[in-house]
Amino acid sequence: MVLAPEHPLVAKLTTPDCEAAVDEICFQARRQSDIDREATDKEKTGVFIGAYAVNPVNNERIPIWIADYVLMTYGTRRDHGCARARRARFAFAIKYGLPIIPVIDRNDGAAKVLR
Repeated sequence: MVLAPEHPLVAKLTTPDCEAAVDEICFQARRQSDIDREATDKEKTGVFIGAYAVNPVNNERIPIWIADYVLMTYGTRRDHGCARARRARFAFAIKYGLPIIPVIDRNDGAAKVLR
């Protein structure tokens, strides 16, 4: 799960041992425009905030991150979607070694990751 750096839950949920790294990402995000943060040619940055959400389907703990590509001014201010569904999510998951769990299994070749 990834929150926008400006999300009010970030301050409430960040653990003391992650505070410095979270503060730095938040500072860097504030210095960029929304257009720059969403640019597809820009490397996405983020950090684990030390807290977890619980997946209500299987009760697994999900690490909560913040990332510069998630914006407070767009959508739900959080990103918990499938990493395979969008390039930014996929690139972010690959960069930080996050698990990518397949959600669609197609054997007909119609679905390709990163077209």
